Amino acid sequence: MDSRQRLQYRLQSGVFLLLFVGLLAALAWTSSRHAISIDMSANQRNSLAPESARLVAEIEYPLKATLFASPSNDARPLLEALFERYRELQPLISFESLNPDLYPDLLRANDIRYDGEVLLEYQGRSEKVSQVNEASVSSAIQRLLRRGERWLVFLEGHGERNPYSEANHDFSLFSRQLASSGYTIETLNLTLSTSIPKNTDILVLASPKVPLLPGEIELLVKYIDQGGNLLWLADPEQASDGLELLTDRLGIEFLPGIVVDPNSQLMGLDRADFALVSEYPRHPVTQNLGSLSLFPQAQAITYHGGDDWHQQVLLSSDSRSWNETGSLKGDLLRGDDDDEIQGPLKLALTLSRDREDDAETGEQRVAIVGDADFLANRYLGNGSNLGIGVNLINWLSLDDGLISISPRPAPDTRLELDKIEQLTIAIFFLIFLPLALLGSGLRIWLRRRKL
Repeated sequence: MDSRQRLQYRLQSGVFLLLFVGLLAALAWTSSRHAISIDMSANQRNSLAPESARLVAEIEYPLKATLFASPSNDARPLLEALFERYRELQPLISFESLNPDLYPDLLRANDIRYDGEVLLEYQGRSEKVSQVNEASVSSAIQRLLRRGERWLVFLEGHGERNPYSEANHDFSLFSRQLASSGYTIETLNLTLSTSIPKNTDILVLASPKVPLLPGEIELLVKYIDQGGNLLWLADPEQASDGLELLTDRLGIEFLPGIVVDPNSQLMGLDRADFALVSEYPRHPVTQNLGSLSLFPQAQAITYHGGDDWHQQVLLSSDSRSWNETGSLKGDLLRGDDDDEIQGPLKLALTLSRDREDDAETGEQRVAIVGDADFLANRYLGNGSNLGIGVNLINWLSLDDGLISISPRPAPDTRLELDKIEQLTIAIFFLIFLPLALLGSGLRIWLRRRKL
């Protein structure tokens, strides 16, 4: 290589080096202004759920998150990474991490008691989160975003399900879940009140066992006529006397008997009067449900129609089900009674219509479910029962965007191999690979020996 070629080679190397450094600088400048991340984990568990993304998009004012975690807290990096995801999606979210040992006055002022607790502040309101994960943080943001209080009123005085009682058939677990989401739970006895309070967001009629008085029925009908939102949980054993006026107003009818589903025995249940729902229609309440739900001793509903109601089916039983009007003992036969109807049967439906009056404009919503047990303490933890209940309350209170966030499982954290795959790996690593290394070493030794 002569001097001319040597100079040309050096110039080419210098130009390449300058272009390479310039490319790195351009990439660094672009990445500092436009962050791009790709979550390749199963179920996208290292990024926020679409529900959380829609939730933070509704934030209109600055939201401050403060993490009180000591340097010795092993979960601190994970918690900081979680809030970084929220901040990336919503610039109005600010986040700081503080050592609780250095801020005792701040701990006392906000009643911070645990290492790793988070304080969320939004428009003068605050929420504490002790068990920090995406579901709990998003739920706390939901409560902060609610404009005003949400009053959930349960009728009482007729043997209805009690929202405070710990009995198996009552609703204390469901009420605590709603209270943690920002709802105010109250009870109302119409025999002691001459009207339903105007600040009632949702009125709950949970399977009364004693017939309502004519005056109470008139108050319920008046509440519906004035645009009130209603959740009717109707068991087959509810006292239906007097409720005909309410069913006529809503254009519905309850079929006689109890829904029998043979699929319940295939799932290991020893009773046929449990209706299983594994497929859900397109509805805002059920759009994010992924597991089946259980409805013990439910009754079916039919809709006769109305001029101003828009009806949607919320839950339906399987095509093999029917409404059994006879005894549930012994062998059950479909169609042995004339009033038995083959499924699918409507277990729950929703009604909505435009509401315009002097007080407000918007949409009136009513939900009728042919079972109250699915929200009872005994059955609330089965499948998607809780999700249906919470989403239904959010839908009735017109908070369609505020829905429950379920933690996503991590199926890729375990490697499951069948026997053939295990044998193949064992042969490769324990026999083939050692023999290959031994053969390679022997070959190198023989070649060097010949040299």
